[in-house]
Amino acid sequence: MPNWILKSIIHRSISLLPNRQFWNRSLQAVTKSLELSPEKFEIKVAECARQLAEFERAKPGVNAFTAVELGTGWYPIIATGYFLCGASEVWTYDIEPLLEEGCVGVMGRYFCEYADSGRLQKLLPGLLPDRLAQLRTALQATPTRSPEEVLESLHIHVRVQDAQHTGLPPASADLVASSGVLEYIPREILANILAEFRRIAKPDSVMFHRINLIDQYAYFDHQITPFNYLRFSPQAWRWLNSPLIWQSRLRISDYRELFSAAGFQIVKEDDEPGSVEDLLKVPLAPEFRNYKQEDLLVLISWLVARVV
Repeated sequence: MPNWILKSIIHRSISLLPNRQFWNRSLQAVTKSLELSPEKFEIKVAECARQLAEFERAKPGVNAFTAVELGTGWYPIIATGYFLCGASEVWTYDIEPLLEEGCVGVMGRYFCEYADSGRLQKLLPGLLPDRLAQLRTALQATPTRSPEEVLESLHIHVRVQDAQHTGLPPASADLVASSGVLEYIPREILANILAEFRRIAKPDSVMFHRINLIDQYAYFDHQITPFNYLRFSPQAWRWLNSPLIWQSRLRISDYRELFSAAGFQIVKEDDEPGSVEDLLKVPLAPEFRNYKQEDLLVLISWLVARVV
């Protein structure tokens, strides 16, 4: 049995258990896939810097801004980066309660150690010294306060809820962003989330999303290509898709359509394509045969959008 199918079976079994995130976290603890390594930390900080550079180009000279992040995750590095670079309020949403005791402390130590060595200032050019001092003070309370409370003291508001309804006022966000999140959301729900983003976005706001269009099983099973999941019909994929890392299989042209329908114009798109050789190894399911090859080849896309 291929390794990726075995992983699909394990994930489906875990999803049937009570408190499935506990068991998923336990499995990932064994495989060490959730440990925050220096490499993972640097990648996230660099992505935060990339977002803020785009924001600065669009809205130069803004000293304070309100940011909305979709996908808090285990380590809210990007949300913390917003705070460190001047965000007045950060709202971060996740459908799952992934923050755990110790996660914020581990992340915070990385920020402090990198700052002490001078590396953080290079990775995150917009770093404000007074904000770094506030982070150090907040981290002293991690043994006695919950991760949410520590982040709240930095004006980072963690919300475990459906982002189709953020609860924020209209035209209240300067920056809206996500990192490797949209690909896990069904098309109909994503359309509603983007409509909500349009509602809360200021007229001159900036929206930034990194979308990962790689078959996630390919990270685990190197015998398959990043396009492997395009071979399956919707009926077959329904049973092979992991309930824990559910993948929509939308292609880049689908995201362009969704952004446009929600009232956003993509002003910058940086795509990282896979190889034609890998794509041709996959017999495409009928629903993917009408896509242009250049659309199917996109594996990672960095999208910057503005309100129309």
